[in-house]
Amino acid sequence: MKQLLSGVVVWRVFAKGLLCLLPLALRAQEERYAAAFLEVPLGARALGMGTAFTAIADDAWGFFWNPAGTGLLAEEIVLSGMYSSQYGSLTDPLAHFFHTGAVFPLSRLRIAANWIRLTVPDLRRYPDLTRVLSPQEREELVRRAGTGEFIPNADDAIWFTVAQLFVVPVDFGWMRFTVPVEIPVGVNLRLIHERIAEHSASGIGVEVGAMVRLNLKDITFDERWPRLVLGASVRDVGGTRLLWTTQRPHRIPPSGRWGIALTQPLEMWHLELTAAYDRESRYEGSSHFGIEVLYRRSFALRLGWHDRVLTLGAGVDAGFLIADYAFMTDSEAQLGNIHRVGVSIRVQRLLRQL
Repeated sequence: MKQLLSGVVVWRVFAKGLLCLLPLALRAQEERYAAAFLEVPLGARALGMGTAFTAIADDAWGFFWNPAGTGLLAEEIVLSGMYSSQYGSLTDPLAHFFHTGAVFPLSRLRIAANWIRLTVPDLRRYPDLTRVLSPQEREELVRRAGTGEFIPNADDAIWFTVAQLFVVPVDFGWMRFTVPVEIPVGVNLRLIHERIAEHSASGIGVEVGAMVRLNLKDITFDERWPRLVLGASVRDVGGTRLLWTTQRPHRIPPSGRWGIALTQPLEMWHLELTAAYDRESRYEGSSHFGIEVLYRRSFALRLGWHDRVLTLGAGVDAGFLIADYAFMTDSEAQLGNIHRVGVSIRVQRLLRQL
């Protein structure tokens, strides 16, 4: 009973905090594009499912969508890396998006550190032509600009995540049985650094998340019922302040995200079907849908709808290695198709294989 009450208290405190912060996010009038690189969705599996991942978040990139998901990872060290071409063709994109990270078990806790970088390799410094009156001078300046200096630029973020899974036995006394309810919770501490030319900015943000996971078959005594998961997360709790060397501060307002996922085993075909929906409050708000079909827990196909943009994905789980691929179709926001590859390694299983 004490475990049940503690789990309920944790969830109520988180839910009340979420309800208090969401109106602040909707009323916020801060810089719309402050640290905009953080809006690039992370993870190949999540992207393949249309980023409807708040109630799933159980892979190496789940911390980005809901820090509570890190608490669902197995008790082993996981190393991960990802690359994505952004804004252009696969062979010649305008920008490159990288990730690397690691998850470590510590008793019942899961500790993770992750780093992402978005960089534009061919960003050049162009002259100001507004005060050049002569057409000949303009033509000469434009000609020289093609061989001008490159502008150093990089957007970086580092996450430190702490998460834990609580299992609360809920007593249905009148039916004389208990049902285990999983309640993972997690917290992110996020460090941000942006640089363009001679100017840079830094800031520190906090993110929190929680889930409730319940196997409906434990209540209905029917194996055909799915697993139900509810998830919610809040980014930039209290607002994240970015201070530029230009002495002009920017502020990232708080934003909330909630989701629901249903996972249905189809044992006769060795399949597992997951359907998910997410709703995000940032800006005008957006909806996300995703489906994953998993065969023998080893091969996956994915389909998603990310804010009115189609996404596709596939994945292979080889035990010690998981490889995922995602594709997002061209849109006004993305300026070209996106191809993304993510790989994670379970270190202990790899060592056993060797």
